[in-house]
Amino acid sequence: MTTNSPELPAAQGISEKDYSLATLRVIAGLLAVVGTLLVPVVALTTSNPSEIWITAAFGALGWTGLLLIRMRRGIYIAHGLIFALLILATQGVISSGSVRSSIAFLFVGGVAAAGSFLGRKALFAATAYSVAALAVLNWAEVAGWIHKGNPQVGLKVWATQATCIVVVGIMVYFTRERARKAHQFQVQELLRRKETEQERDQAKERFARIFGASPSPMMAQSADSALILDVNPAFERCFGYTKAQLVGQSDGMLWVDDNQRREYTKALLQERRQDRQPARGLRASGEQFEAMLSSELSVDSDDKLIITIVTDVSTEHAAMEQLRRSEERFAKAFNLSPLNLTITRLSDGAVVEANRSAQGGQLSPADKPSVHVTPLEAGFWSSADNRQTMAERLQRDGSVRALDTRIQQDNGEWIDCRIWAEPIEIDGEPCALSCTVNVTEEKRREAQLLDLATGMAGHTGQAFFSALVHNMAKTLGADMLFVGELKGPDEVQSLAGTMDGKPIDPFSYPLKGTPCHETAGQTGLCVYRSHVADLFPEDLTLVEGRFEAYLGQSLRDETGQLVGILAALWRKPIDTNPETEAVMSIYGGRTAAELIRLQRDREIQRLNDTLEHRVRSRTAELQALNAELDSFAYSVSHDLKTPLRSIDGFAQILGEQLQNRLSPSEEKLFQRILSSTSRMGVLITDLLALARISQSQVHWQQVDLSTLAKDVFATLSATKLSGRKIELHVEEGLSAQCDPQLVRIALENLLDNAAKYSRDQAPAIVEFGRSATEPGEAETFYVRDNGVGFDMGKAAKLFKPFERLHPPSSGFDGTGIGLATVRRIFERHGGTIRAQSTQGKGATFTFSLGEPSRYNNQPAPVPAVEID
Repeated sequence: MTTNSPELPAAQGISEKDYSLATLRVIAGLLAVVGTLLVPVVALTTSNPSEIWITAAFGALGWTGLLLIRMRRGIYIAHGLIFALLILATQGVISSGSVRSSIAFLFVGGVAAAGSFLGRKALFAATAYSVAALAVLNWAEVAGWIHKGNPQVGLKVWATQATCIVVVGIMVYFTRERARKAHQFQVQELLRRKETEQERDQAKERFARIFGASPSPMMAQSADSALILDVNPAFERCFGYTKAQLVGQSDGMLWVDDNQRREYTKALLQERRQDRQPARGLRASGEQFEAMLSSELSVDSDDKLIITIVTDVSTEHAAMEQLRRSEERFAKAFNLSPLNLTITRLSDGAVVEANRSAQGGQLSPADKPSVHVTPLEAGFWSSADNRQTMAERLQRDGSVRALDTRIQQDNGEWIDCRIWAEPIEIDGEPCALSCTVNVTEEKRREAQLLDLATGMAGHTGQAFFSALVHNMAKTLGADMLFVGELKGPDEVQSLAGTMDGKPIDPFSYPLKGTPCHETAGQTGLCVYRSHVADLFPEDLTLVEGRFEAYLGQSLRDETGQLVGILAALWRKPIDTNPETEAVMSIYGGRTAAELIRLQRDREIQRLNDTLEHRVRSRTAELQALNAELDSFAYSVSHDLKTPLRSIDGFAQILGEQLQNRLSPSEEKLFQRILSSTSRMGVLITDLLALARISQSQVHWQQVDLSTLAKDVFATLSATKLSGRKIELHVEEGLSAQCDPQLVRIALENLLDNAAKYSRDQAPAIVEFGRSATEPGEAETFYVRDNGVGFDMGKAAKLFKPFERLHPPSSGFDGTGIGLATVRRIFERHGGTIRAQSTQGKGATFTFSLGEPSRYNNQPAPVPAVEID
């Protein structure tokens, strides 16, 4: 940084010239004051008039110098003062008469002043003059040409000497100060130059960083030789050359047109700057591209540089060309579109542009474009609210899709329209591009189809066909319409028909010789627009009814087989249109489906009629067979009891007679015989009980199941469970419609099993209660224990006769008939039973009872056993 010191002229803003003038002002002032003061002194002390006027000249010289310095007149003030001083010194010596007088000191002062304030030439001139003048004066004094005075010591001498000494002293002082300050000035200038060089280096570093990091291609060239001095990485990427390939080379390789390069360089040298001048560049690959060049020529005379920035605008030009083509395509599509397209301002709805369709059909006459006419003024919208609704939807949703409204055409007719709109911007103004489609005919067809569909809604079978012919005849404007079903290979039977708006009685007719025969032979529509009676003279219906036009649709099933005919007739020629054909095709398919459904219903009804008879027959056979099986099982079981009792009785008598005569092994075999006969007796008894249950009638009545369970458990405790501690938990208030005797047997088996398989638990707990069910489900009950449980993987055998999940070796006795009996009891009631268990954590048996009205006094069906 620059040090701001008050001692430095540069720091104070004082130039060297100003400093010299200040010094001269001091010297001139001293000469003026001293000369003026010495004039009276000299006049009083000398008789030589020349001394007086010389002293006065000294004063006048001082005052003249001050005046010129103040007025800043003349560039040679210092020269005039110094050489005038030397001339006055010469005159003073001559006047004093001797070179040894004190005034001779002025030569010393003049030479000192010339050395301080003037250049080398002036110093040499002052020195030469002083030496020459003193030589001449000395020679003149020796020769006697100068009158030798006898200077006397006094005030005049002292004043003259003092003035000379002071002037010389001042000159020496100011010379020294000037040298010192000049030295300081040079030191300061040196520091300032170093700072300037540092700033220049920093600027160069910043420029280098900017130059290297700039995303725009930049190049530095010599203005004298036009050789490339440096390029940045973006320039390398743009042109495809490396920096080593470009530095020291001419830029001619980068231009497509060398003449264009020379003209650009010439203009740059003349104007020193070029901004965004178009040019064509050449990449290393030979590819040409459009560019914009900006160059500037530096003003440094020692280092003339050209800095050039290249902007690749080929992509921009391509985008502009693409935009131009896009705009051209949009304009063509906009104006040639058969749809009604308009561009309106969102602010006020004014029409900015409309294509030919819109101008010719809806917004304005074709010869008068509707630009800047509001749709309300043109009568386009029925109200401002409708237009505002569309504008709000456009701004809220970003687009409008299929907005139905009503608009007015040029002729004043109101039509139904559907509008699509997208927001666009035209010259900074938010606008809407709208497409309007006339859907009046579509709405009318939709209304007709809706009426047709509504007229047939909720109808099936014969009612459907009657509604179909009535509504279709009205929609198509047909004089006669009927639907017929194929009854044979060549005959049709009508299901419903109408003529002149009135229903007609069912009829049948042969296909041969009628247009329906042609309809039956094809899958599409059969159309006769006129003279159908002339073409089929054998068809009396056509001839007698004087029908001219016919439209028929074959009705087919999913395999493509013909099942019927849908036909419409007119008494005048017709011009079919897509609407009429669509109605026939659509409702032809619907009619075929209904006809097929009608035929399936008939078939199902026939099957149901025969099925009910077969079911009754099979049920009777099954009931008889079940009765025979139950009777056989009962008979066999009953007949086996008598010989078994005999075997058991004789065995016991034989055992008493042979008592103490049998060996241990024989005794063991004898006990096994008795045990087997006893077990067989139990099996027969259980089989008889199962057979009785299957044959007995179910007597329904309201039973208190809680009391029944307690009574059963009390009986078991008194007989089979005596001596055991078992906790019974029975939920109070349980009741159901059932046969009390059969349900008692079921509870005996379930509670006995629960007590048996929980005998190893302390305490053994048996529960009877009601299960939670969803609303509408049958009420269920459960019997739960905390016994050994069973493996759910074997649960499928649980309710089958003679199947046991625990073998006799496990210590749990039984025949395997008990749970089969339980299942049969609940089946007789129309209910179910299922079991759930985890080994070692007990088992739960859940059962339900059916409805008395359904199963009273009837053998119950055999539902599947549910096992969780």
